Amino acid sequence: MTDMLMVESSALAAIILEEPGWRQLAEQVVRTRAFTTCFNVFEAALAIVRERRLKPSQAHSVVLDAMSRLAIEITDYEADAIPFAIEGREKFGAGKRGLNMGDCLSYGAAKRRRARLLYVGEDFARTDVNDSV
Repeated sequence: MTDMLMVESSALAAIILEEPGWRQLAEQVVRTRAFTTCFNVFEAALAIVRERRLKPSQAHSVVLDAMSRLAIEITDYEADAIPFAIEGREKFGAGKRGLNMGDCLSYGAAKRRRARLLYVGEDFARTDVNDSV
């Protein structure tokens, strides 16, 4: 198994908002080399805006602070991850029963880096994202 962990927006938001299971998520993050993409930072900040009713800039600061404490690296989205994101869209659909755009980008980043994807919810459970790591 890879020693890299891609922290998806849902997991990052769950940790920050202290949703059920957040401690276990945080423990997984600190036990490995964790990263997330710039897109995931944006998406997590939007989730914080919705839940805490903060300005986007305030939510962004909250996300950056949590990432710093957890030692999660922010990476740019690599162009060569796009084919993996496209593959995720083709294989696992779109909309309510499939991956949305942000999910596809997370799938692509994790696959590109051969990293395990840390997420909350069922969207990725129906995929092969963690099968080959």
